[in-house]
Amino acid sequence: MRKLCRVLFSRYAISAIMIVFEVLATVYLAINAWGSLYVLAAVAAVYALAAIISLINRDANPEYKTTWAVIIFILPVLGPTLYLLFYQRRMSKKETRLIRGAIMQMRGHEKENDALESLAEESSRAAGKALAIMSDDPTARVYKGTASTFYSSGEVFFSAMQDDLSKAESFIFLEYFIIETGELWDRIHAILREKVKCGVEVRILYDDIGCMKTLPQGYDKQLAAEGIAVYRFARVNPRVSSVHHNRDHRKICIIDGKIGYTGGVNIADEYINRKLRFGHWRDGGVRLVGDAVSGLIKLFLSSWDFTSRTISDYERFLGAVTPAESADGGYYLPFGSGPYPVYQRPVGKNAFLNIINQAERYVYITTPYLIIDYDLTEALCNAARRGVDVRIITPGIADKKIIKIMTKSAYPYLIKAGVLIYEYTPGFIHEKTLICDDEYAVIGTINFDYRSLVHHFEDAVWMYNTECIPTIKEEYFGVVERSARVDETKSRLTFLEWIFKNGIRLFAPLL
Repeated sequence: MRKLCRVLFSRYAISAIMIVFEVLATVYLAINAWGSLYVLAAVAAVYALAAIISLINRDANPEYKTTWAVIIFILPVLGPTLYLLFYQRRMSKKETRLIRGAIMQMRGHEKENDALESLAEESSRAAGKALAIMSDDPTARVYKGTASTFYSSGEVFFSAMQDDLSKAESFIFLEYFIIETGELWDRIHAILREKVKCGVEVRILYDDIGCMKTLPQGYDKQLAAEGIAVYRFARVNPRVSSVHHNRDHRKICIIDGKIGYTGGVNIADEYINRKLRFGHWRDGGVRLVGDAVSGLIKLFLSSWDFTSRTISDYERFLGAVTPAESADGGYYLPFGSGPYPVYQRPVGKNAFLNIINQAERYVYITTPYLIIDYDLTEALCNAARRGVDVRIITPGIADKKIIKIMTKSAYPYLIKAGVLIYEYTPGFIHEKTLICDDEYAVIGTINFDYRSLVHHFEDAVWMYNTECIPTIKEEYFGVVERSARVDETKSRLTFLEWIFKNGIRLFAPLL
């Protein structure tokens, strides 16, 4: 109750109320500015028509466009206004200059991409997939000289991370959607404070809304007083803006430019099962050592510079990266994904599609949410129909009831096509992995839902023939053994769920 009251009377709640008031006031003034109802109706019709024409001419997902078309039609004046304000993130000239400057800095301090040439010689198909990602994310590139370890639990993941953090000598970067005060953060925070005293540069970037209920107000000032450089991503403010819709969902830890971590795990006690909310919480992530850490550094610094309105010393941080002594010979491609126009195309979605569409033997997916568009649905179904073993694991216990209904509503069509669906019986599975044909894997923060694929800033590591892929596959079947397979009977919705699903499905692209 105390936490709820703190939220209700926080700057977040006040900002939300002021934003709603701002929108309603705009509509009220528009309505009362005209003395004639006929004139108002004509203006509203022209306004809506202009919005629809603009929407039709957008290069975007048809389902996303359909949702906005309905909003424009059913909400006169307000609908077109919401469309103009929230359809896509609007960037200022300064933000555009910062992004371009950061990209130039990254490219200026990168070596020749010999790894891509080597990959093309080894597999033209794999090189094609990598090139597609690099086309969508201009800062991404292929790396060799890397070793990786996959962790199938938050407990083991953070145990390894804390050990590496305690050995940091130069700099530490942390970028997380959620940081929550508790046992896990207390341990990491203590290490960071000690490292600052030893002269290690520590930077922390956390999402303002993601940490709305998990950190005290003004916590960034407390960290800054300890010598830690810190920013809140997309700070909440009482202004109507699309930035509130585009959160930083990334989870990145970088240590001295030599070690990098990413995956599904946030820094909170539920991720290490010290706090039980939805049964056993299963999560996963990957530890990178060597050249591929450069990719994570670029992702972090791009978010940092975008938030701090500065350009970092890319030469210093990228120059700290060295090849791993025990490199596994595989290929790594860390990449970012996010909203338009920061990213011109849906990077994560396209990376998934390119793997699924060319799969020959199997595609195994783990995701906490399954709310996918027509393209991904058909790709999975077509793969299953051509004989590919397609399996998807989702949570047995949901963290959000609404999302569970939406996830469940995707089952019947997939199952009918031959896709095998499993629900993790012990609790909630938050891991985001895709593996294919013993050759490819994608590990990161990207869920199979619209919010991850369209709205949020995300990160992932695309891998080809890396040493950890067999481990991921082995762990996957371990989860299958502890999961219940969903058949057509179990996938059926109740009558109330069916009504709810049909009412909310139209607006799924905005969820």
